[in-house]
Amino acid sequence: MARQRRALELFLSLGTSTSLLSAGLLGPTAYAETLSATPHGAEQHGALLAEGGEGGEGGEGGHADHATEVTSSTDLLVVLAQMQGHLLVAQELLSRREFQAAEPHVGHPIDELYGAIAPALAARGIPPFLASLEALRQQVRLDPSASSTGQKLARAQAEIQAVQQAVQPGTSTADVVRALAAAAVAEYEGAVAQGQIVEVIEYQDARGFLLQAQRLLRQASPQEPQSLAMERVIVSMLEAFPSVMPPQRASITPMALEALAQRL
Repeated sequence: MARQRRALELFLSLGTSTSLLSAGLLGPTAYAETLSATPHGAEQHGALLAEGGEGGEGGEGGHADHATEVTSSTDLLVVLAQMQGHLLVAQELLSRREFQAAEPHVGHPIDELYGAIAPALAARGIPPFLASLEALRQQVRLDPSASSTGQKLARAQAEIQAVQQAVQPGTSTADVVRALAAAAVAEYEGAVAQGQIVEVIEYQDARGFLLQAQRLLRQASPQEPQSLAMERVIVSMLEAFPSVMPPQRASITPMALEALAQRL
């Protein structure tokens, strides 16, 4: 299925809209609505980082016809964290031998995200890591049960982490966590209809973003009061995602999940 909601998983520097969301004055739903008010609203706001990949909507290899480049360190870290979230979900699915379900999640970092950060990596003198992502996707497509799949997954995760560490100084983990939570809310809204989980991939994307948010908080300053308080919120949000394969019925409403995210 072609993903029509790519802009909703991206949280970038959008001037007033981003500032309001960071300040808690514009909720994730309202922010998402500013991007999706028209069929190409995200592009008009500069938020649609990568248009293509799935469903014949663009090229592979992180190249998109309508890409908006990431420039700030915070935005770069948000996109890298989203990549890690996708791979965390893929890792869960691979461990359950849900190979077909894992394939989209190893593809999303390439098709939806990498093209937006490639110029920022080059500007900072950071080596590209697209080859590792492509090797992982090819492995999952051709022989996902092989031991080399886990090795290629670990290599991709390690290369993304190395970039995160290179960019990290002077940036706020809290801002990245808030962005991941906002993205998770937007994905969850797309996954739920009339109390049912109807879009599995969007549900899984949201779970992956929150798992990565939790991991970032634990890696940063796990004993600081702010980190502890934020992690409690993330744990509460994760209650909507009891496992990588979704339940039939949503345990909480998108509005309730958004209310939790606004506490960050």
